[in-house]
Amino acid sequence: MHNDHLDFETIKAASDIISAIVESSLQERESVIPFNYERFTFFKKKKNPISIYFKNSEVYLKIKLNIKKGKNLMEETLHIQKEIKDEIVHLTGLKVKRVDLSIEKIVPAGSGLSEP
Repeated sequence: MHNDHLDFETIKAASDIISAIVESSLQERESVIPFNYERFTFFKKKKNPISIYFKNSEVYLKIKLNIKKGKNLMEETLHIQKEIKDEIVHLTGLKVKRVDLSIEKIVPAGSGLSEP
């Protein structure tokens, strides 16, 4: 009997690995300024810039990021999506159905901005 559903422990481990892959991939790109975040601030909870969803054994990602001005946004985002998808498939064997990128800010080159 073949089971296409992942159990809780597998999902938790996969989420941690996928988050690490995404963070590593974004840090390696000069054009991307990843969000720095804390889970809670004094007044409210901040949202994690990486959202991971599982449907059966497929992975869906939503990633928020800042990008440096002067880059071709279409080329850059397509390259980032492909790189992240390929890394996840290679390192986990999971099927990545979608990698949605949301550009929160376009930051002038040389800016030290790390969160919106």
